[in-house]
Amino acid sequence: MTVRFLQHLAVAVGFIVGSAAAEAAGIGDFAGQWVGKVTVETLGPTDFPTSVRDSGVTLTPDDKGGFTLEWSTAKRETGDPEDPTEKVADTQVVFVKDEAANRWHAEGGDPAKGQPLWYARLDEETLIVTGFARLEEGQAQLQTWRRTLEGESLGLSYTRVLDGVLTRRASGALTRFAP
Repeated sequence: MTVRFLQHLAVAVGFIVGSAAAEAAGIGDFAGQWVGKVTVETLGPTDFPTSVRDSGVTLTPDDKGGFTLEWSTAKRETGDPEDPTEKVADTQVVFVKDEAANRWHAEGGDPAKGQPLWYARLDEETLIVTGFARLEEGQAQLQTWRRTLEGESLGLSYTRVLDGVLTRRASGALTRFAP
């Protein structure tokens, strides 16, 4: 290989890496209201091993580099499997900016008192939100949501780990409903 070829190759690689870095999403890219359906798989004994949930997510950035994340889920996983009971769960978490880039946390939270700890980080086009809590029965619960920008959609991947055992996973796609 010639030196000139290697120089051109180095410039091309630098351009590609620079372009990829420039394309990484910012928290503002996730702003707005998103709605869609999510397929849920519950592992272990249950009358509802798979179900479909309606899901809505709203992310509102603040002027200090943080954001409020709200989500609502319509669950149909109790009662008669032929005619399940619908239950809506709503969650709102306010995240403040950490010192590290693309990192946030919710203030407060004490798992020993039943209050979840919340953390968020941005990894290229994926916003990863993790909540850790101790349940009333004493089990440790770790939940992780991965929300990935996929063109005009927001891909959603979720896992729930209870005392180190994967008990639920979900995936789906949400569409921006409003900016």
